[in-house]
Amino acid sequence: MRPDRSSLQSAFGKTVSAFVLSMGWAADAVNSAGGVIWRSLRRLAHLVRTRWESSKRRTSEFLSGPAKQFASGPLRVSLTGRRTDVSLLVVLLAPVLALAATWWVSSTVGYEALVTWVRGTWFGTNPSLAVFAAAGGLVVLGSISAAVNSGILPTSLLVSAPIFGAAVTRYGTTVSYSWGTQVVSLPNAVGMATLLALSFGLPIAVTGFLLGSLFRRTVTVFRGQSGPASPVENP
Repeated sequence: MRPDRSSLQSAFGKTVSAFVLSMGWAADAVNSAGGVIWRSLRRLAHLVRTRWESSKRRTSEFLSGPAKQFASGPLRVSLTGRRTDVSLLVVLLAPVLALAATWWVSSTVGYEALVTWVRGTWFGTNPSLAVFAAAGGLVVLGSISAAVNSGILPTSLLVSAPIFGAAVTRYGTTVSYSWGTQVVSLPNAVGMATLLALSFGLPIAVTGFLLGSLFRRTVTVFRGQSGPASPVENP
């Protein structure tokens, strides 16, 4: 028995209507969800932009305020010194001390004797008074530089220069290795002298810098306490 044509048409029409209706609901749902997502993204973008502008403004205020004052005040003094001319004089004095140390070691004791002194003092097998005197002199030199002008950078350069000058006398000497002997070249001597200047000079410079800064602060405190008292006004 064949189904009624009108029944098929009615069922097809209902199916199409239901499909169209469901598609409309789906479109409305997608549209609503898209609107919600779009509004959420706009709010998020606005919030991020607001926070970014606020953070940028606060950072700018901080950098132009306390940070700038610190960088141009205590930090600059601690690194480069209070007076530029004195710091420049210290920097120019460093090569002179390096050359003087090179000349003294080369013309008197020699590099081999210097190495023997340093090794004996370092390991305690044969301490040398000259090494202790040189280290103490460098500490005093760094303390004077820090007390007069502060500046850890020029002080470190000033203290490390004599060590570099003494160590660079290694140039031209013959050193023994496990595979044989070799004459020290200029790059080798300069590199080793730089390493020794950093290894020994920086700790000595920091020690002298701390002592000099402490001495300057102590003198400043005592001067402030012993200064003339302000006159008392009669009522």
